[in-house]
Amino acid sequence: MKKRLLSLLLAVCILVPILALPATAVNSNVAIQTARTMDILTAPMAQSPEALAANVTRGEFARMLTMASSYRSTVNEQTLVGSLFTDVNSATPYAPYIRIAVQQGWMTGYTDGTFRPDDAVTLEAACASALRMLGFAPADLVGAFPAAQLNKSTELGLREGLARTQGQPMTRSDCAVLLYNTLTATTKSGSTYGNTIGLSVSDGQVDTSEILAASLKGPFVAAAGEVLPISPSTVYRNDKLSDSAELAINDVYYYSENLNTLWIYTTKASGRITSVSPNAAAPTSVTVAGVTYQIGSTDVAYRISSLSGGGVGQVVTLLLGMEDIAVGILTGEEVDLSYYGVVQSSNRSLIVDDGADVMQTVRVLCTDGTVRSVRVDKNLNYPTGWLVSITSTPEGEQLKAIGEKAVSGHFSAADRTLGDYRLANNVEILDTTPDGSGETVRLERLDGVDLSKSDIRYYELNDRGEIARLVLDDVTGDVWTYGCLTSWSLNKSDGTGGTILDDLTSLQPSDVLMQMASGLLTGSLLDDIWSEVTGNTGRWTSALLRLLANNTSGFLSNILGTVAGGASYTYMTGSSATTSTTNVLYPVLTGGIGVRYEVNGAVRGMVQLQPILIQDLGAASVTTSTGARYETADDMQVYLWHMGVYYPTLLPTINSEDYFLIGWVDSCTAGHQVRVLTALRKD
Repeated sequence: MKKRLLSLLLAVCILVPILALPATAVNSNVAIQTARTMDILTAPMAQSPEALAANVTRGEFARMLTMASSYRSTVNEQTLVGSLFTDVNSATPYAPYIRIAVQQGWMTGYTDGTFRPDDAVTLEAACASALRMLGFAPADLVGAFPAAQLNKSTELGLREGLARTQGQPMTRSDCAVLLYNTLTATTKSGSTYGNTIGLSVSDGQVDTSEILAASLKGPFVAAAGEVLPISPSTVYRNDKLSDSAELAINDVYYYSENLNTLWIYTTKASGRITSVSPNAAAPTSVTVAGVTYQIGSTDVAYRISSLSGGGVGQVVTLLLGMEDIAVGILTGEEVDLSYYGVVQSSNRSLIVDDGADVMQTVRVLCTDGTVRSVRVDKNLNYPTGWLVSITSTPEGEQLKAIGEKAVSGHFSAADRTLGDYRLANNVEILDTTPDGSGETVRLERLDGVDLSKSDIRYYELNDRGEIARLVLDDVTGDVWTYGCLTSWSLNKSDGTGGTILDDLTSLQPSDVLMQMASGLLTGSLLDDIWSEVTGNTGRWTSALLRLLANNTSGFLSNILGTVAGGASYTYMTGSSATTSTTNVLYPVLTGGIGVRYEVNGAVRGMVQLQPILIQDLGAASVTTSTGARYETADDMQVYLWHMGVYYPTLLPTINSEDYFLIGWVDSCTAGHQVRVLTALRKD
């Protein structure tokens, strides 16, 4: 959970409305988010750039200092403050914090007996307080106030990222930066201050994930008409940003008052319990439909334990929260949930529970990205790639084949629409291939794409008429594996096949790419070279079909031995080389290729990517010499090519001035991304 919470913390940090902060505010985003997490800054203090730019009073600064200290967890125990100064009593705002700050020597009053809690805090006063927190008394400093305090603060890095000068008031964002620097600074005794108050600080970074975890309220399971205790400024739904804080019955939610943030989880796991661990009486984990979940609720543990009559064989719906931990459960008549997806595999095995018999288990990749296992009739067949639904009821699980159900239209992530349909807040999208492979898809991946009916295999509507589940047909290209072809050879045992096959066999990837490189060097057009190559590819395919079609005698077996024998392909994927032997000849000749695998790892298909000559290379896109723009894939592979060898490298190591750059682009509907980039030095 700590890693997930830390990633969420960093994600929330990006969303803090502080875009108006000055450019000199080094790490101000992280500093402000850390201050919010530790409650140094309350949600109203950081709700807008204007709020963050407000000057900090002495009373408010006393609170900030306290929340950045080991007293942050005990301050509420000070209920009776009494009369501290002539202008501070128990009714004064921030009175408990002022008492702590004065008692610890971080702040002092004035000689006239006042504290002046409403006065602004200046840079030198704030630095003096931070130094006292670090254990430095005025006597430890060289010189007089305020020069001594300002110089020592600079020496310790307390003023890093601050643009304030002597006499200027400190804003809330300034104080957040100063206190963040204080947490990472070295105390007089030589320790890192943040570590001395129970935080984890390393390499100048404060890990506040444990504080965030402690500040989270939840998990809660939403009832009908549930009213949230906060009005969140930031909402995550299934760990993705959402603009809706709407709760449905049985949603799991958490919230943080400090961050004014809400986390909603709509994920459920439904099916038959096949095992519990470590024992039936006190389970800490449960396996449902072949997937194991940790139990995070005593109620869940009891209801699936043998003590309550539950356990293996029981059909349940688990309500999942953060980290997919089971925090709620539905049983009996409450269980009624369906999943949709594609068959990945099925297998039959021997069981001897009530005599020898055969059990068939089908593995289904569902639209939520989870692979679920369902036991079905041993006599039924569920081929790989079939569209199916899994329905869980109190009586058990049912697996059923479903027909294609297509829709078409323009996809808008911002409007959450597909054609005339709206997309549900918790819409699940799965991109699939005929071999049962698939990947879940985020909304932004499809933004602006016009989807045809041939792109969509299935869609399902919720009770509001919104698309809740969407199964695509290889729309993104993200299911394919991409790489660079280095060599190939026919799998033929004799010399049959004719000159056409021999000619094609001699056309090796290094030769083709050399033609491209040479063409680039002499100014030839890449399109002209590629037309010749693809022409050969077409001739290749035609030749094979013609050989098969024209031979119907006994000689056909020899032809099949040559053609159906397939080929061996060697290609680079990242830093490693892979060799795949196939029983089909694929029209791939050089450079970037896409490889599709079956679930068992066998090659199901290969395609040649389209080459483009890159003129300008950007951070997330490229531009061709004709002005066409292509996005680069998030996992784009980059290679330096030299004398037929591909050397994996990184994007920052190449450029369009010193290298000839060839991009290899997929042809999927929502693809057309540069999947592979090959570079050749001009010298």
